[in-house]
Amino acid sequence: MIRDYGQRWITAILMTVGFIIIIISGNSIAQEAVKKEDPQQAQKGELQIPEDRKYLVKEGDTLWDISTSVMKDPFLWPRLWKDNKYIINPDLIYPGNVIILPGDEIVIKEDAAPVTTPKEAEPIKKAEDVPPSVAEEAAPPVEEDIAAPAAAPQIERKEARPFILEGIGILTDEVLLFSSGFVVSKLEDKGVIVGSWDKKVLLSDNDIIYINRKNNPAIANGDKYTIYKVVREVEHPVTGKDMGYLVKILGVVQITDVKKDVATGTIIRSFDFIGYGDKLMPYKKAAVTDDLIKGKTPDSKLRGYIVEVKDEKIQNAQLDVVYIDKGTKDGIKVGDKFAIVRPGAKTSRFSPGEGMKLPEQIVGELKVFSVQEGTAAALVLNSVRTITRGDIIETK
Repeated sequence: MIRDYGQRWITAILMTVGFIIIIISGNSIAQEAVKKEDPQQAQKGELQIPEDRKYLVKEGDTLWDISTSVMKDPFLWPRLWKDNKYIINPDLIYPGNVIILPGDEIVIKEDAAPVTTPKEAEPIKKAEDVPPSVAEEAAPPVEEDIAAPAAAPQIERKEARPFILEGIGILTDEVLLFSSGFVVSKLEDKGVIVGSWDKKVLLSDNDIIYINRKNNPAIANGDKYTIYKVVREVEHPVTGKDMGYLVKILGVVQITDVKKDVATGTIIRSFDFIGYGDKLMPYKKAAVTDDLIKGKTPDSKLRGYIVEVKDEKIQNAQLDVVYIDKGTKDGIKVGDKFAIVRPGAKTSRFSPGEGMKLPEQIVGELKVFSVQEGTAAALVLNSVRTITRGDIIETK
């Protein structure tokens, strides 16, 4: 029994030693592989991404936030989605993900010669160090050819494709002007997206889409259309009147092929997710005019209300987009400025004010950048209080 017990101990010891040897040899092999690998030498034809173009996703990050903070334009988030093909759903990015930012791309050319290190010439022994018999027989020293270092790999820099649409450009004001949408009483239907070439559900720049064109027999190759969707119906917050529909602009498509019932197009600009069921309306070229940049007071005295906001926020402030109940029929023009007014509070009748109504307060200012027949879209230029639906607007 003691003998069996001793054999078991010896077997256990041998197995432990063998396991340790395997671990040590594995680490040695890994370390040797790391030593052999030169991180500075790229494979031929390999795309090299500079470290400053890599963004590490943190808790709470979204593509919109990253585009705003890093690229200084929130509407460029589809470019991030497009360039980082591992992101299937742009709503689902996680801490630790690496986002590649747009920028210069460095490509190592295929025909680039590798850099060779000069060989060190072996020291030539002096005659006195060599036995006489050997020194006499030795041939005269010949200078050894030393390989000169080859030229460094040629690096080709490719400029990243600017995020530009003809007639819209890359200015934030122009993107805002085109993409902020509007409130309209009547919808236009020039086609509806029914599918995509690669069966993607969420679509963006350069995706190929299929369009049901039954309601648009005049559609033709080369035509551009604005892609939109209806966010919700709009009711006047004060009068209860039906104002129409809040339309959100999603992007622009250019038609590339037309069949009997279906047209094919390529998305050339996207501002938000585009999906099946989204509709088309005629494309109108956007332009930033001097009136929009400078701004002005309307010619006539007007008073109206903020009837809707772009995002479903209860409270809005500076640089948010709102929609007012005044349009071309009221003489509104692009660049018109309005004061945002909050009604004065009424004091308690038991207070020293004895039910007195206090004066109205100016809580902000807005500027119109897009005009429809009965409504207009405006940007909040500044605010000292939160802005919401039902706030009064009036000429300054």
